Amino acid sequence: MIFKKYFMGKDNYKGSVNDYDSFIVFLDTLAVIISEMFGKNCEVVISDIDNPEKSILSIYNGEVTGRKVGDPLSTRSEELIERSKGGYNINYKKANKRIKKEIKSSTIVVKAFGRNLSFCINYDCDDLCSIQSTLKKFLSMQDDVYDEFDIYDNGQIVEQKFEIEVEKMNKSIVSMNKADRLTLIRNLKNSGVFKIQKSVPYIAEKLGVSRYTIYNYLNEIQNEKNLESEE
Repeated sequence: MIFKKYFMGKDNYKGSVNDYDSFIVFLDTLAVIISEMFGKNCEVVISDIDNPEKSILSIYNGEVTGRKVGDPLSTRSEELIERSKGGYNINYKKANKRIKKEIKSSTIVVKAFGRNLSFCINYDCDDLCSIQSTLKKFLSMQDDVYDEFDIYDNGQIVEQKFEIEVEKMNKSIVSMNKADRLTLIRNLKNSGVFKIQKSVPYIAEKLGVSRYTIYNYLNEIQNEKNLESEE
């Protein structure tokens, strides 16, 4: 195991960090604490960015993303870590179409003793999303109707209508295919969302696609409508 040559055991950490090995043990101890405190849905990963082919030095609750010690960085991980260099990304959505989970992530990248390391927390939100969905269904009384000129600003209106239409789909966003996304966009269009300023960038961000993709969907829906009217 790659990490074994560095790992001296969490009981050997005495609170002093003055060399690379001690720093790795400190990070590993921190990873153990976080993973045990937040449970099996919380994956904590320490990676050596300078060795992307065998990057993962230490990982706890690896079943969240299905990875293990010695695994490489994914293309997406490399991109996020590159954006985090010299700092951190907090509470971003990790896209993982292979395992189809709602994963909330935070990553910090640091240069220590001549090495570039990342410390990443990935939380599997599927259980919480299921609870949220159940609570929404239980608390709902009837279809919500919104006055475009009420006290809400446009951003709140778009957010609320988006959440309502997603809930009607009865699917998580990450599990949606193109046909599902087209259906969602069609329903949002019918509800008047796209008449509201800056709705496209908001919806694109929530779906994890580009604005250009949203405009393509809208054009595709309009073309379908035109064909139906010609018939």
